[in-house]
Parts: sequence; structure tokens; C-alpha cells
Amino acid sequence: MNLADQPGQSPAAQSRRAGRCCAKSEVVTLIWAVCGLSGVEKGEFVVAGSKVVSEIEPVYVNSTGEFVEVVTDMCARDGILWYRGHSVPGWDVLPSICRGYTSADERNLANRFRSLAAIRYSSAPGYDASSGWLSLMQHYGLPTRMLDWTRSPLVAAYFALEKYLPEGDAADHDDVVIWVLQPHKLNAQEEFIPPVTPSIDAHMCEGMLAPGFTDKAEENGKILAAMASETDLRMFVQQGCFTIHSSRTGLNKRQGHSEFLRPVVIGQSFTQRMAREINACGFRRGDIYPDLGNLAEELKRAHPPGWAAT
Repeated sequence: MNLADQPGQSPAAQSRRAGRCCAKSEVVTLIWAVCGLSGVEKGEFVVAGSKVVSEIEPVYVNSTGEFVEVVTDMCARDGILWYRGHSVPGWDVLPSICRGYTSADERNLANRFRSLAAIRYSSAPGYDASSGWLSLMQHYGLPTRMLDWTRSPLVAAYFALEKYLPEGDAADHDDVVIWVLQPHKLNAQEEFIPPVTPSIDAHMCEGMLAPGFTDKAEENGKILAAMASETDLRMFVQQGCFTIHSSRTGLNKRQGHSEFLRPVVIGQSFTQRMAREINACGFRRGDIYPDLGNLAEELKRAHPPGWAAT
């Protein structure tokens, strides 16, 4: 079923679908894109002000409760969903290696990391274990062809709202967006057979990963949703999964993406409030990033000098 179809939604969700405006007393205008609008193909919606680009109208929420209600309706209708939070609404749904890097840059980074990391990391994968190396690169922040998703909508909300949390560094406010993906629908549309979500270590992922290391491997131009191998505590806590990109076109700009992808927008007037709600629900830096360095950083920001005396 297309994400645009709305059977069985609650009255509140139907009300949002009917066109509730985003906050701050501003009217959010949906512009039907036409030729001459840079970076946008005909038939895509552009949300004026927030710059979310999609061929399907976003859903707007203004509280954590509303967000949970929306994804509950989506899950009941569409089954398994993955989520990704963007603090910058205009970002395309695209991995970091596709943002300014060339294919040669990608291979250079991957092979240099593989050559230099083993002595620094005792549990390094075998040399030919492409999935293991790319997962390690992704974990440590090296640009790769993999894009992080989570199976938890509230973890995605944390990442979208992170800079508005008490320990965040937001200087101003903007809309944020949480992208909702139907992974099995994506893989079916990309003509993977069977349209399952394989482990990143599975054979069907190898051809998608190999071009990141060698120019002898051909790109197939597809995007594949794959499960992470949970060998790392952070991956386990964040309920991580990936899309592997053999195409440099963002998921939100691929033709027909309304079949498997939808944006949920949190208006700028509600980001601070929702950040406080997410924090109150226990989604905090030291838990999302479960290592001692991030725990220490969370505690320093939450408890500045003199805090215990107040």
C-alpha cells in the first residue's frame, strides 16, 4: 500500500492529513515543483521554509504523543518501519560519501582505513570482509555508502532533536524531519528477490559493497535495506540498520519513493518542547552513545559547577 493511502487512521491523524499547519503562526505552503526550481524534479512537494523535498505531503506533529500516534497508525497499516532523524530538514536521504566525494575518493578512504586500522583495532575484520570494514568505518565516522536507520521511532526523534536537548548547542530553531521507511517495500521496488532485509553480511549485499573498495566491481544503481550485525553495544542500543547506496540520488528524490518513504515534520515552534519530552523519556546522550566518554560529557553538561548546591 502506498504511504499516501490513509485507511483506518484515527480521527486525529486524519485531521493532520487534512492539512494542519505547522507552528509559529506561519502558513506552510506546499509548492508543486515545476521546471526551473533547482534540485527538484517535477511532481515533488517542497515545504516552504523547512525545505523538505518529497513527492508526498509530509505529516506534521507537535508533540511526542502525536508522533507516537502517527507511527502507531503507520505500523498498523504498513508493517515493519525504519526511521531516520534529520536536524536539518533540507538534507537529502543520502549517505555521507555521496555529499561531495567522488567514487575515487570513496575507494581511497576505504582502502587507506583498511590498511591502517588493523594495528589500532585488535578485533579488525578479515581483509576481504567488506561488510565488517564498512560497518567499522561507519561506526567511527568515516564517510561510507551506508546510511544509518533505526527500528525505534524515538531514537530517530532523539537524533532529529539532539541539538535542542538540554546538553545541545542550538543557536536558533528550525523544523526537523523524521523519515519513515518501509524497508521491504523499498527492496521489492528495487527488484531484489526475495524482497527481504538481509543481514549486512549476507551474500546479496556483497555486490552492493564491493564498489566501495575496487573499481573492478560495477555499480548496479540500486539501494538496498539491510539489517546490521549487532556486534557492537551502540548498534544494539540504537537498534541500528542500514540502506546501502549504489546510487547517488537521495531516496527522497528517487522516482516513486512515495511507495516506501514518508517525512514526518516537527515544526520549529515545537522542537524545544519535544526535545524536553524525549529527554524526560530517558533518551539521553550517555545512553544513546553507551561509552564512558559520552556518559562523562552528558554528566558535565547536565551538572555544571555549583549544581549540587542548588
